[in-house]
Amino acid sequence: MLVNMADEQIVLLNKITAIIDEKAAKYKDELADMPRVRAVNEKKLIVDLIDEALALAESMKPAPFDLIADFKRLKQQLNNLH
Repeated sequence: MLVNMADEQIVLLNKITAIIDEKAAKYKDELADMPRVRAVNEKKLIVDLIDEALALAESMKPAPFDLIADFKRLKQQLNNLH
């Protein structure tokens, strides 16, 4: 049972990571032309996804420390934009 739960966590984390990667890349590419309201909402969505991914990753055993560090770095980069 624990193996299945761990596998499900990995699959879920991979899916969330793919969504974050896609949305963050699009956000960075379109930020200059994006209306301010949309930029704020898009950034909030991405940061919220990162927070969910961090919570999931930190709950995993063993924790994927490199991925956690990447999420934290991306979150900091996003917070420094705009």
